[in-house]
Amino acid sequence: MRSLFTLLLATCLALLPGIATPTAGQILKPYRAEYQLSLGSLVVGRAKITLDLSADGQYSYRAYTWPVGLAALFRKDEITEQSEGRIVNDAVVPSRYLYSHKRPKRTREVNLDFNWPAGRVANQIAGTPWSMQIPEGTQDKFSQQLALILAVGRGDKAAEYRVADGGLLKSYRYTEVDREQVNTKSGQYSAIKLVRNKGDRPSRTTFWFAPELNYLPVKITKHEKEGNYIMELISVTWQDGNG
Repeated sequence: MRSLFTLLLATCLALLPGIATPTAGQILKPYRAEYQLSLGSLVVGRAKITLDLSADGQYSYRAYTWPVGLAALFRKDEITEQSEGRIVNDAVVPSRYLYSHKRPKRTREVNLDFNWPAGRVANQIAGTPWSMQIPEGTQDKFSQQLALILAVGRGDKAAEYRVADGGLLKSYRYTEVDREQVNTKSGQYSAIKLVRNKGDRPSRTTFWFAPELNYLPVKITKHEKEGNYIMELISVTWQDGNG
């Protein structure tokens, strides 16, 4: 009865005037953001994340990460991650994914190309090509975060994505667990807190999304053997006059 009541209530709310599900165009806004990366209390890196959107629904979502402080003395890694595609019917449809991890002696690159008419994705890693079949809605490792921003903005309490990664189709599940105040380098926000499960593994990653910043993630934590990694927002600039 409770499930039926919930379904009926959601249906009735959807029919009320003035209460409508936000569209992708209302949630996603072009921006430039900078994040600080820490391992415990030690600052180890910075990340710049940008989202570009065109009038016809094309998107380019890019992150560039580099070491700072003491970490820069020992690690020279630079990581670039980029997803390109389209927003179709308020859904993220990736067409290309690029990943580059530059080290002093070698660079690892990944290039994914999505062929939606054929329902396949082709990959190129270290000169070795492969392809696999993918179902509708499949994301790349970076576009899933864009899809999650849309899901949180719509008010979804949970979301699950199939992700093409390393020649496999992996499952990531996100669940809202709380709403709380969170402090970051850019200020304090009333945020929506979600945890991520990869397959059947226990959750090790937590996200906080700020509605006042168009549901931008303002903090992410990941628990690893060497400690807790923290990524928190330093600044954000909106490219269309918002914020």
